[in-house]
Amino acid sequence: MKASPFEPERIEVAAVNDLPVRVAFKKKRQKVRQIVNIWRVDDAWWQKPVVRMYYALELESGSRITVFQDLPGGAWYRQNWTV
Repeated sequence: MKASPFEPERIEVAAVNDLPVRVAFKKKRQKVRQIVNIWRVDDAWWQKPVVRMYYALELESGSRITVFQDLPGGAWYRQNWTV
């Protein structure tokens, strides 16, 4: 079964002081031009706790993406929607 286009995609993120400064996905690396928004999600969805930090980013190309990190200190993902 093919994954939904809205499923998060694991990506590489370089962070400074826990803030993303560079992202790598689809064989491209881009610098973060601006962090547009930051929010935290704490949820006990389906009895499994979910704790994430989300970042709406504007990249050097001008495109905008949303990324999140599973907490504490887990992997980074690109959420396939724009803000």
